[in-house]
Amino acid sequence: PNLSYPYVAPHWNGWASFWTETAPQIRAMFVASMFLTFEHVIGGVVLPMAYLMTQDTAYFDLAMYSEIGMQIVLSGAMLFSYIVGDDCTVEQMHRSVWPLLLIHHVCTASFCVLCLHIEDDCPRDEVAYILFALLGFTSSLHYVSQMLDFSPLSQSNAPYTRLVNHAFCLSSQLIFRGIVWFWMVHETCWKLHAACGPNVAATCFVVSLLFTAFNFDFIKFHYKATVGCYRKIQSGNRMKKGD
Repeated sequence: PNLSYPYVAPHWNGWASFWTETAPQIRAMFVASMFLTFEHVIGGVVLPMAYLMTQDTAYFDLAMYSEIGMQIVLSGAMLFSYIVGDDCTVEQMHRSVWPLLLIHHVCTASFCVLCLHIEDDCPRDEVAYILFALLGFTSSLHYVSQMLDFSPLSQSNAPYTRLVNHAFCLSSQLIFRGIVWFWMVHETCWKLHAACGPNVAATCFVVSLLFTAFNFDFIKFHYKATVGCYRKIQSGNRMKKGD
């Protein structure tokens, strides 16, 4: 969806009155980003890293079950929102992106179920790296960036801070959701083919294709945010020179 991103007006009193100045919908998005960042750090950093450092499968299984549970909650809230015609979603994003989010939740849950189903044939190390790269690192950066956009560190208050953050987020998305992603998919599908046969590998590949579309949307979002931030800075500088 080609949506205009909310541009927050300058906060007149910094952090002291930040929450008072924030509109109800932006507050909901801010709190949602805080909650999802916390969940992403637990499921995408703490548990995968604990598994990689100890090779204890209990951490890996806990990461899988926690993700399945989270996707059920997110999908259920979204479906309920469709039924009642009101936004009861956890993410508190625009209705036009709900179908994309719902596909993402179903794919994530399916991938985790597959990993648990094949047990020791699952390439756990590769899956743990996928969780870290997509969930723990780049997705968490995305939500932190969204919180900054609504805070006194927003573009209207601290444009160069936001430009640096946008550029860092964009480069991270390009590296992990672009270049590294294809390597991780190749390694995972190759090992699944060797251990479980072509059917399981093909299933993983199809799910990966859907994730690739989602990754492309992430990269596009941060590209537009970075370019937009730079252009606003340039426009502001030209206006100052004109004065």
